[in-house]
Amino acid sequence: MLPGDEAYSAARLVQWGLRPLARPVQEPEYRQLITAYHDDSSFRAAVHGVAEGLGLSVLDVSDHGIVLGADDDSAFALRPADFRPGQHSADMRLLDGLAQIAIATTVFPRARDLDEDPDLARPPVTVAEIEEQLRRICEQLGQQARREGDPMASDERRGLTEAWRVYLRHLAIVETKDNRQAARSTRRIIEYALTRLRDFGCFVQVAAPGDAAWQPTRRYQVMVQQFAATHLYELVQEALADPAGTPGSAVAGGGSGGGMDSALSGEGR
Repeated sequence: MLPGDEAYSAARLVQWGLRPLARPVQEPEYRQLITAYHDDSSFRAAVHGVAEGLGLSVLDVSDHGIVLGADDDSAFALRPADFRPGQHSADMRLLDGLAQIAIATTVFPRARDLDEDPDLARPPVTVAEIEEQLRRICEQLGQQARREGDPMASDERRGLTEAWRVYLRHLAIVETKDNRQAARSTRRIIEYALTRLRDFGCFVQVAAPGDAAWQPTRRYQVMVQQFAATHLYELVQEALADPAGTPGSAVAGGGSGGGMDSALSGEGR
């Protein structure tokens, strides 16, 4: 039996979705509401109605919890400035966006990987693996930009090109001081991105020999699937699969659209 009326219970489930670290297995009310969502079509419609009214969409509901996506104009949408509070540099926002893409394409190196059962755990990834993917992405973007410079390109393509240039400038500045520092600086950006994704319930840090390993969660896979439907994802996939450049793998984009899309499309919010 649900507590209170249907609208109240629907709102309660949505608020649980706004707490990404909450787990139904640890919260009896949350678990009960998840069961009601699957068993009661009227309640399910009420949940979607409450979410829509808040500028949210229900992406996934499972025993692991409810995953919500935010419309661009929703009060709950994640802005680049929210991802790195206190940082107002447009260059850093672009680097953060690139790091998110590199993380997603390391976790899901092939487009078909996103079609796998999200209940099957993805292998953990390391900062070193993500850094290597980031360098590969930038090499491919650089080769594309040199071949296809187009002032009429889309906002997403211009954003990717500018992000590649910022990445090169960032490395050049650091390497003038200490060649070893460049890798550490890139690693810090990636480590920060993974830490923030952990805060959003998308990764957990796991014990591993050598480099620290990060295990993606079901929530992360659901959110990457949302991003994979965007034009930005298609551009990154096109770059990494470009036969005219350095061989790469077909990829799937990452993160929720709110942080990555806006960071690389020039919105700079």
